[in-house]
Amino acid sequence: MEIPGNDFTAKNKIAQEKISKNQAIKSNAAQSGSSNPASGQTSTSEQIVLSSKAKGIQQAQEVVKNSPDVRTEKVNRIKKEIAEGRFNVDSDALAEKILKDIITESAFLR
Repeated sequence: MEIPGNDFTAKNKIAQEKISKNQAIKSNAAQSGSSNPASGQTSTSEQIVLSSKAKGIQQAQEVVKNSPDVRTEKVNRIKKEIAEGRFNVDSDALAEKILKDIITESAFLR
C-alpha cells in the first residue's frame, strides 16, 4: 500500500541503491589488491547515518513496542460510565483532535 505524499519509500530505495553501489566499489577495490601497506590488510569501514526522520520513526516504534496494548483502567471507567448512562462524546473536541492528528501526521511525512 502506498500513501500519497509519502516519499519515504522512494528515499529508502535510493539509499539502498547507494549502499549497493558502495559495497560493489569496496568489493572491487578488495579484489584488485588495494590494501594498506603498513598493515598488509584491506581497509574497510562502513558507516550508516540515520536521518532525523528515521531516528524519529525508530523512537516512535520503541514507544509503541513498550506501551501496553490496553489501558485497563480507562476501559473499565468508560464501561462503567456507559452502563450508568454518563458517557458522552464531545463531537467538537473529537473533530478537533482528528484534524490535529491529520496535520501532525502530514507534517511528519514531509
